[in-house]
Amino acid sequence: MRIIAGQRRGHKFDGPKGRTTRPTSDLVREAIFNILRDAVEGREVLDLFAGTGALGLEALSRGAARALFVERDRDHAALIRRNLATLRFEDRGTVLLTDAYRWARAYEPPEEEPVIVFLDPPYREYEKHADRLRELLSSLIAKLPRGSILVAESDRAFGTPALPEPERWDIRRYGGTQVALRTIE
Repeated sequence: MRIIAGQRRGHKFDGPKGRTTRPTSDLVREAIFNILRDAVEGREVLDLFAGTGALGLEALSRGAARALFVERDRDHAALIRRNLATLRFEDRGTVLLTDAYRWARAYEPPEEEPVIVFLDPPYREYEKHADRLRELLSSLIAKLPRGSILVAESDRAFGTPALPEPERWDIRRYGGTQVALRTIE
């Protein structure tokens, strides 16, 4: 795996072993960051269901002030810590070994500083726990300051089961992947 652009452009970092984790592809990551453009610069980034941390690492390379990686799998959390060290981002990245649903319930965002939230759960979460994902997203929408941006990724069409107020999201397709973006107003 590699960083696409920014301060660490072209630097490689470790991907997952086996096939249980599906990192966001280079194509989709590049598309997401082309949409976000300068919004990343100086912001705090939250990478929920972080997996390899690819989205948060890319954001750090593109100028995010800090990244918080929330991952419940111990091996994946260790992988993210190694990748932070490899890319020399240890001082700007924090890894929390916890469940994203539990974390989101307790999360208290900064009062006025907009953040960017990446939500890339295992795709099976959309089938098995669509209600929990919708609750998590609704909670974040209610809590986050104006100007914050939510970015969710899925392998299927987004809709009412997972997205609260689906008509308020900008949904795009990249091959077999769908990306939904929403700016908090």
